[in-house]
Amino acid sequence: MGKYFSDAVDNALEAIYYTFDKERAAASLQPLADASNAGDGDASYILSRCTSGPQYSWRYHPFQENDEVTEQLIRKSIVQGSAMGVLGAMRCGMLTPEMEEAMKAHYPTLKAAWNAVYEKAQAGCLFAMNMIGNTYFWLDIVRIENKGPEDFPTKEAFGQYLRESELKCIPWFEKAFEGGMGFAGGNLYNLYYNGDDGTFPVDEEKAEAVARMGAEKGYPNWQEQYAAFLKEKEDLTPRVYDLYLAAAKQGQLSSWFYVGYAHELGKVGPKDCVKAMECYELGLEDSSQVGCANRAARLLFLGQDGIPQDYARAVQLFERAQALGSKWGNSMLGTCYLFGYGCQKDPQRALQLFQAATGFLDMKNYGLGVIYTQGLGVPEDIKKGVEYLQQAKNYAPAQEELLKFKKTLFGKWVRR
Repeated sequence: MGKYFSDAVDNALEAIYYTFDKERAAASLQPLADASNAGDGDASYILSRCTSGPQYSWRYHPFQENDEVTEQLIRKSIVQGSAMGVLGAMRCGMLTPEMEEAMKAHYPTLKAAWNAVYEKAQAGCLFAMNMIGNTYFWLDIVRIENKGPEDFPTKEAFGQYLRESELKCIPWFEKAFEGGMGFAGGNLYNLYYNGDDGTFPVDEEKAEAVARMGAEKGYPNWQEQYAAFLKEKEDLTPRVYDLYLAAAKQGQLSSWFYVGYAHELGKVGPKDCVKAMECYELGLEDSSQVGCANRAARLLFLGQDGIPQDYARAVQLFERAQALGSKWGNSMLGTCYLFGYGCQKDPQRALQLFQAATGFLDMKNYGLGVIYTQGLGVPEDIKKGVEYLQQAKNYAPAQEELLKFKKTLFGKWVRR
């Protein structure tokens, strides 16, 4: 047996929650599955966390989200007698009357299940500490203790009970976070940063202190968070850059954007777009990285500062950012579709992109000017097109295009 649970569970908690090692985390899954199949309810519950999505562990662990499997595992954990499974099911709204009845084969009440986890927390289990903290933070403790307004002399007294209960989360989160569970800082940070109306005021200094502590302990997600705090105050200074770089090297892929951006803008030495591109490419291993996709696409679109022009790859990356909801590169992507740079010409697609563009406005207006003066996918409207071209005063291609048109004595715009 392990120190707190089975060997499989203790080893998995170490690999998944007390380190930031993707390979170790992945290697813990099969032993967990074997233990789960052998009847270990705690193993079933920890497996359910792995399939619940990135919000339940480090976002860069190599786990596959599967809601159906998650539900099956949580149910299985309760049937197998996991107190953690009971608390976890309650937190995610899965502790149905049916599941609560199944729980009673092992724990007569919710408080009995809570006590089992509480004992592990008191004994030093960081994961259990975080779970106990969450029962207070989310006020699940109210249901656990079977309390309600009718148990208090006044509405104010019940409110005081809720406030006092919620604040009991703080020492548990702090002990787990300081002890080596980076994940435990999340709700502690949220409590300080967001506050809770009527219970806890916003305290950004304490929120920053949480991020700083996590950074000092070497947790990559907290290095990134603390860097974000400092960046607001001092921009991408060398110490902010160093935090992002440290996080990125530990696998916090989102931090590669800021490392690359610092090189692209020359914030930490001479401008180096080649180095920036290398960083953006590393960040693109994160399929949700919008910033890296946009900045890398821009460098490829422009083809300068040591980066070979590659319209096809630029289109691919701009489209990736588009799929993630970004319109930042619309003007450049629209230009590609308008002229067939790296893709098939598609004036209709170009028009849609230009119309929704919020940046690179000279390029946008130039594109719209070409579309309307040439009637590409729309009825020709030279007047409207010229008006767009005139708005791109500082864009040389637009000014060259304007030379193709003149105004008649009657004030009508026509081709020369």
